[in-house]
Amino acid sequence: MERGLTLYDFEILTFGMIIDFIIEYNNRNDSDGDEEQIIEATQAHFDVF
Repeated sequence: MERGLTLYDFEILTFGMIIDFIIEYNNRNDSDGDEEQIIEATQAHFDVF
């Protein structure tokens, strides 16, 4: 309910839809305010790791 879902939503949505909603909600309302930059790892990244 903290994420804006109602009890009715739990009746009509599937479990996967609810989880997707919560993940999207958390991603859009990041409390830190920091945007993480996602980059694709290269061989050099793996070598350093």
